Amino acid sequence: MRILFWALLLAVGVFAADVAKADSTAVPADSAAIQPAVDSATIQPAADSAAVQPATDTTTTAEPDTTVPDRHSVPLPRLSAYTGYGLLVGLAFGLYNPTEDCDCLGVWQGQFEFFYSDWISAGGDVRFFGGDLDDDKAVLYQRYRVNTRFHFPQGQWSWYVGPVIGFESTNLEEIRDEWHQRDMEGWIPGASTKTEQEVEDCEKMFSLDGFSIGVDLGGGIEFWNIIGATASVLYEYNFGGAQLVTISPGIAYNLQAIWPWAKKSLSAAWVSIETGFQRFFNRSVDSWAMSGYLGVVVGF
Repeated sequence: MRILFWALLLAVGVFAADVAKADSTAVPADSAAIQPAVDSATIQPAADSAAVQPATDTTTTAEPDTTVPDRHSVPLPRLSAYTGYGLLVGLAFGLYNPTEDCDCLGVWQGQFEFFYSDWISAGGDVRFFGGDLDDDKAVLYQRYRVNTRFHFPQGQWSWYVGPVIGFESTNLEEIRDEWHQRDMEGWIPGASTKTEQEVEDCEKMFSLDGFSIGVDLGGGIEFWNIIGATASVLYEYNFGGAQLVTISPGIAYNLQAIWPWAKKSLSAAWVSIETGFQRFFNRSVDSWAMSGYLGVVVGF
């Protein structure tokens, strides 16, 4: 009996030890009640790319603008062009033939024009005529003009109208007194074989000393941004009693089409060939004067 009692007591002790061991190793069903919830913000700080590594600067330096601006201009008569803004400067030289009985003279012309807006401009020009008028007479003839133009641009072409105020000055280096003294039935050695009327016609072409006023109507058109055509009609009244009508057709070539620097830096660049047909009225001159010019105009 005693042996059976101690065996039962030993079995009960082993069973109690096993129960206690199972209770200490079991995971509770509610982990939040036994251990505090894991807070990632307290255990490990959130990864902040700005704190770990400097932010990458994605801003890039702007590349210089190499795009060529699209500049458009239309050639106009008298060394001009329509741009709608800026300053235009032109230079030209050529020949002037007063009549078929007079010798040709050299001509030099300078011109400037400034656009106050896209529809109005003002400027001026000067022309110097110089050379031997005939066998015995040389002439220096100067014409100064200021003008205002009212423009009417139409895309590929443009036209204008405006008033002109001019001043003429003539310097005849030698006045041929023999024409006033000679006997028309005789012959004076050294005198020209031309008739008196022919010589007077030549002189009348260059005897418009004083002021003149007039109106100028003209326009131009450009084709394919390369070639242009111009034309104008100029009427002038000189206070010396003469009236002049000048018709001036011409052609022009756009330098910006072949010159990259001009296309990038200038508002206009045209080379032009212009002709002129001039007729005097109220001075008994019955022939047309003719002229031809080669010039260039650039805009800024």
